[in-house]
Amino acid sequence: MNIYTIEYSGASFDDWANLGDDIQSLAAKKLLPRVDGGVPREGLTSTDKVGVLSMNGYFLGACEWPPAPGIEPFFFAFHVTPGSLAKVCSPAGIEYLKNFQPIGCRDRGTMEHMQAHGLEAFYSKCVTLTLPRRAQAPANGKVFMVGLSKGGESTVPRAIRKKAVLVDQAKLRLPCLTPQAKEMISQDLLDTYAREASLVITSKIHCAMPCIAMGIPVVFLYDDKCRDDYRVGIIADLIGINYVGETWFARTFSNRLRSKRIDWAPEAKDTETEKLAIKTGYLEAFERAAQRYRGRSEAAA
Repeated sequence: MNIYTIEYSGASFDDWANLGDDIQSLAAKKLLPRVDGGVPREGLTSTDKVGVLSMNGYFLGACEWPPAPGIEPFFFAFHVTPGSLAKVCSPAGIEYLKNFQPIGCRDRGTMEHMQAHGLEAFYSKCVTLTLPRRAQAPANGKVFMVGLSKGGESTVPRAIRKKAVLVDQAKLRLPCLTPQAKEMISQDLLDTYAREASLVITSKIHCAMPCIAMGIPVVFLYDDKCRDDYRVGIIADLIGINYVGETWFARTFSNRLRSKRIDWAPEAKDTETEKLAIKTGYLEAFERAAQRYRGRSEAAA
C-alpha cells in the first residue's frame, strides 16, 4: 500500500511558493508511518497513482475534484475556500465525500459547509499544530515579522519593528522550485523560528500555528475587513486575533491606538494536550483509510 501527501507542484508552482502549503504536507509526513510520494493538488482527478492520500490542506477553486478512483483519501485538517465550494460540494462532490465520512475539517467554517450538505463532519484543527515543542527558548531571541501587510507593520511598535527580522514565507520566488527544495526550505525556516524566535508577529496562519505548536509566543494581526474569513477562526480559538486597518488613516493614526491594546510580550501557549488529541485523531483517520484500501484490494483480487 502506497501512502501519499498533497504536493504543490506543476506549472503554476515552478518559480514561486507559499511555504505554508508545503508546511502542511511536511507536518503530515512527520506523523505517517512512511510517505511514498506526493499527488499534485492540481492533478487530483488525473493522477494514475494508487494508494492512500492525506487530504489535509487548502483546496481552492483551481483544484480538480473529485480525486481519481485509485486514490483512497482520508480527510483530516481539510479546508475548502468559498471559491471551491461549488466544485467540492457539487452533487457529484458530495456523493464522493459520503464514501469517506467523517470529514475532519481544519476550521469551523469548512465543517459547517460540510454539515450543511448532510455530511458527517467534525472540527479536527490543523496537523501543523502537532509539530514538536522546542526544548527551550533562546536567551537573546529575535522578533520575526512574517508576511505582514502595511497595516500590520504600522501597528507594531517602532521599538519592536526596527529590530525585527522580516520574512515573507508566502511569496518565495526562486527558479526551479521542486517539491523537495520547498520541503527543505520549509524545514529550515521552521528550525530557524524554533532556534531564534522570542516572538513571531504574523498574519499567516501556517506561520502562526507551527510556531504555536513549537512553543513560540505569537501575535496575530489581520485585516479588519476580513472578520468573516473562516480560515482564521482556528487562530481566534487558539490565541485570539488582533484586527488592524489597511486604509491610509488607519496606517497613520488608528492602528497606533489599536497597538496599545495588544500584548506585545505574550506567553507561549501550552498546546501539548491538544497536540496529542490531533495526532491521535489523524492517525485514526489514516488507519480507517488503510483498512478501506486493504478491503478494496482484497475484493478486487
